[in-house]
Amino acid sequence: MKKLIIIYYHDIVESGKGYSYQKVEKEHFESQMKYLNDNGYQSILFEDMEKPLPNKAVLVTFDDGFKSVYENAVPIMEKYNIKGNIFLPTKYLEEKNPYFMSWDVIKKLCDTKNFSVAAHTHEHVDIRTLDDKSMNEEIIKSEYLFEKRLNVHVNAFCMPYGKYDYKSIKKLKKNKKYKFIFASFYGHAKVRNLDNKLLPRIGISNDDTLEVFEKKLQGKLNWKGIIQKLRLEIENWKGERINQYDID
Repeated sequence: MKKLIIIYYHDIVESGKGYSYQKVEKEHFESQMKYLNDNGYQSILFEDMEKPLPNKAVLVTFDDGFKSVYENAVPIMEKYNIKGNIFLPTKYLEEKNPYFMSWDVIKKLCDTKNFSVAAHTHEHVDIRTLDDKSMNEEIIKSEYLFEKRLNVHVNAFCMPYGKYDYKSIKKLKKNKKYKFIFASFYGHAKVRNLDNKLLPRIGISNDDTLEVFEKKLQGKLNWKGIIQKLRLEIENWKGERINQYDID
């Protein structure tokens, strides 16, 4: 059965530098992009998910829109012909936060047709904390800004922090704004039912050797997804929530 591999990054940095606690150094990132290119993986965009997918399809995603993605990741991806996708909390762009890309930079990337964008709430908020009204407000604000600043209608959404519960997903789907909904747990997505499902994404760490990266692509570490989902269930049962996004 054909599957879609979805991987995600945050901050792509020079050695020892960066804004996010989830950093991957340029040297490691380049070896991974080269591996994708050399081994026949076909990178796609969010909009390509509505079409028949190629064999060995991979969705390379970035959370939050750190400016290091433009400065460090984009030249490497261009070198190896890899397409990229960015989940954007629109508030960060509106406030011209120095850690993140600007709307002008995002538009420039989208105009290349090698990058696509999707929703990540407006304020990068734990969606488990939202009632129906606030969930709708987050979606409407984000949708409005994507259309106003980029003239695009996004088809995908990713939960900030990878956090969700049954109630929050039900509220999210109730709005019927997004065709594809992304989580953050190990696994490969079955191509025959991508829409209206919680799609797994595999996080890439700076500690990953190329051998580990290969295993993640091949699904040899997908058993970890069971543990990740179990931990989230325990967290939800305890009522634990995230109230602040600490960048450093």
